[in-house]
Amino acid sequence: MIKFRDIPFLRLDMAAYRRHFEEELARFETAERFEEAYDALLDLDTLMVKYQTMATICEIRNTMDVTDSFYKAEAAYCDAIRPEYDALENRLHQALVKSPYRQRLAEYTGQEVFLRAELKERCFSPDIAADLREENRLSARYSEMTATLMADTDQGRVPLSGLGQKLVSENRTERSKYNKIAEESWAGIGPELDAVYDGLVKIRAKIAKKLGMDSYTQFGYCQMGRTSYGKEEVQAFRRAVKEKLVPVMTEIFAAQKARLGVETLFQYDEDFNFPGDQFTITDQVVEAFHRIYGDMSKETAVYYDELTRGEYYDLSLRPGKINGAYSNLVGRYNMPFIFETYNATFGALKTFAHETGHGFHSYLKRSEAFRFTEGCGSDLAEIHSMSMEFLVWPYLSAVMPEEQIGKYQYQHLKAALAFIPYGCAVDEFQETVYDRPEMTPPERRQLWQKLEREYMPARCFENQIFYSEGRFWQKQTHIYKWPFYYIDYVLAQACALQVHFLSADNREAGWQCYMDILRFSGKWGFADTLQKAGLKSPFAAGVIEELAQKALAEMNRLKV
Repeated sequence: MIKFRDIPFLRLDMAAYRRHFEEELARFETAERFEEAYDALLDLDTLMVKYQTMATICEIRNTMDVTDSFYKAEAAYCDAIRPEYDALENRLHQALVKSPYRQRLAEYTGQEVFLRAELKERCFSPDIAADLREENRLSARYSEMTATLMADTDQGRVPLSGLGQKLVSENRTERSKYNKIAEESWAGIGPELDAVYDGLVKIRAKIAKKLGMDSYTQFGYCQMGRTSYGKEEVQAFRRAVKEKLVPVMTEIFAAQKARLGVETLFQYDEDFNFPGDQFTITDQVVEAFHRIYGDMSKETAVYYDELTRGEYYDLSLRPGKINGAYSNLVGRYNMPFIFETYNATFGALKTFAHETGHGFHSYLKRSEAFRFTEGCGSDLAEIHSMSMEFLVWPYLSAVMPEEQIGKYQYQHLKAALAFIPYGCAVDEFQETVYDRPEMTPPERRQLWQKLEREYMPARCFENQIFYSEGRFWQKQTHIYKWPFYYIDYVLAQACALQVHFLSADNREAGWQCYMDILRFSGKWGFADTLQKAGLKSPFAAGVIEELAQKALAEMNRLKV
């Protein structure tokens, strides 16, 4: 198989691509028989894979080194032509919705493709092409700013990503010192972060207005392809989190504070649950996961072997590489690419399991007749990844000493619960900001402080530099680049916890549930997929409270 580093890159000739796409689209629209429409749709799918492969390779190589002038220019080109591609894709959505062969095609694609096409059709107009280019430019500016952020340490200036181990040091004095250094680095770009986000809010509000929508919140729900629920259900879910989960987390943090014997539990203490708490996690994670995925199932063994043989991953820390993690499908080569700034911490290990979980879904779906059926909503996609974080539990001895596994599992469960209120705060922040785009940067920071008090009342900051000023959200890439994505992580977390509890009771049943979710995702929507896999909807009454109590009981049982 070809290795990722050896894949040649050629800029797409958009004019020629558009002509070819329009020819196949016309063939689809004028097909006199189902078989002709099916064949034309196959060709259109191949064309979309061609574009997406080019754009994905460009994005990966650009994020691997934002200082590389060639891929910086190619990324700018991709951003510039993206609205034109979106316009073509929107025309296909229109054709799918109107097709006389819709029911026959749905036998191969599933109905969800058509429901999502109806939503996506509402999210585009040629009138917003220039606005989308400006949005892409501002989004890219955020990536560039954060990827090149440096920190002043005793050892000189280093990339901020290089502070990873120091930020989670078991030595509290060292943690305090380096968290302050990190805050000072972020504070140095605070005004520009405000300006970039203000620009994004205004251009997104303009996009929504041009499309005749009430606000960008409405646009966001359409863009995310939410076919099973709306704003009202999410608001009710957030209320349940405030009422049923936040008090539980407050108790957990109070017990942690007493256990650690500290006067104040600062934000940088939150992941330290026991005195002397420190994990010895392997820095050879790629090799270690050969054992994990080899033992988990035949499917994961084959998947991971191909992934690593082709070197479809980049985990190293280096200047110019953006902070963060993702799994992107390199469509034409039928392999996902796993990207992470891995630093052998608790969070880094969990993230590697998370991203390879995304990759496993992409790998399994590559045999589908139409590749676009892989594109399920992120609410489902994040179940694939968050469930995998738990499914690796029986194999953790491959990555850490046996005696640390109980503490890792305790922290994982606690982090899973704590994430839900944080994710709800992010979602409510965005909903409020986009419903009130006239808010000023200081008003947005005040809003975040209010939400911190409501969702994370136990959180304390040591310094008056950056986080305490209502700026913690500015570290969250999704708020800038992928608005309204974050609540999908929260809903998925609630589902992943269910997969975990099922697997803990019966590993075979848990694995079957997980594989069902992977198989149904894309062809069915969020609600139907959960029902078919045997999971409860996070929106159902009592689910959040039940999950919180189950997690708390398991945390109390773990040998730590």
